[in-house]
Amino acid sequence: MKITDVRVIGKGIKNGHTALVEVESDDGLVGIGATSATVPVIAAFIEGDAGLRPLLLGQDPTNTNLMWRRMSEGWQAQRGRGGEGGMAVNAMAAVDIALWDLAGKARGLPVYQLLGGAVKTEIMAYASASRSDSRVDFDPLDWATKTNDEMVQECTEYVERGFKAIKYGWGNHFGPDAQETLAAIREAIGPDVRLMLDFGCPAYLQDGWNVKDAIKVAKLLERYDIFFLEEALHPYDVRGFRELRQNSPIKIATGESLTTVRDFQPFIERRAVDIVQPDVQQMGLTQFLRVARRAEEAGILCIPHGPWSAILVGGHINALATLSNGMIIEYPGFASFEQQTDKAARTHIYNHDIVENPPVLKDGFLQLPEGPGLGLGNFVHSTIAELEAA
Repeated sequence: MKITDVRVIGKGIKNGHTALVEVESDDGLVGIGATSATVPVIAAFIEGDAGLRPLLLGQDPTNTNLMWRRMSEGWQAQRGRGGEGGMAVNAMAAVDIALWDLAGKARGLPVYQLLGGAVKTEIMAYASASRSDSRVDFDPLDWATKTNDEMVQECTEYVERGFKAIKYGWGNHFGPDAQETLAAIREAIGPDVRLMLDFGCPAYLQDGWNVKDAIKVAKLLERYDIFFLEEALHPYDVRGFRELRQNSPIKIATGESLTTVRDFQPFIERRAVDIVQPDVQQMGLTQFLRVARRAEEAGILCIPHGPWSAILVGGHINALATLSNGMIIEYPGFASFEQQTDKAARTHIYNHDIVENPPVLKDGFLQLPEGPGLGLGNFVHSTIAELEAA
């Protein structure tokens, strides 16, 4: 079996921030992958004369380790996410996911079987939401936020849908009003539903913000039984995260902006976090597995970042099913009053309509797929064509 093509599809999708990739073999099988990055840039990285495609044509797609090495060494890829040093690794990630999918399809096995087999048949999903109001144009410096009643309604809906965990993108909004909202949410969902908060960018970039501020917030959140606080400091601040973790009464998580084992290793070695959050669409399945396994050996939880496509969720299911430290997967959540927004509609398409067999969510748990590769089948090209025409 040899690779005959590596291509980016859906290049005509307006405002596309998820690049869709196909790797085709000489027997007609196609592997699918994706990355969360600007489509034209990823297309140039992959399809250009000096891109990834020339490095992979004619190679055996089932040897995923060698293909990663060819991409990494043959291309001298930059490290880091788009905003932290280039999108080269993001492009490699999309191809890497597609190679794993193709390897599974070639052998008639799910990816988790290629990895030695699953230790669980389902994985809890958490509803990933935002305090910002998606019905209003988003301004990171001046959020239009949902009301207390709307957020309580939203959380109640998630619980009714079967979710056992909820996370909000919260930013730097921990004043008295926010605390009233947290108290109301906790009362509405009860003590058995996990509640998490994402501080996130650009909040940690604000002038004057430091680890003492993050510790103060973490201690404030303890009274609301917050399961973890995400991305409270700059993503490369190992020393700061270690101090925060040592002084925080709640779990501390980060990792969505890190894209290689080298990026994650200092956090794992120095026990700087309780939870690592690698993202398969940012770093690829090969690198994701290396990070997750090292975290497992160190007794650190792996709760991956990203709910925005079926490819992302499918990659996380297959990887975490083989690990003891992979307890929850991020999954998109939108309140009923948000369902008709552009963001909700686009997210639904990328999670359900863009592949033949989307991940199955049942009573708050994502079910382990049975099909070969990622278990998603192929891309639905008619859906992609509709997105391009919109």
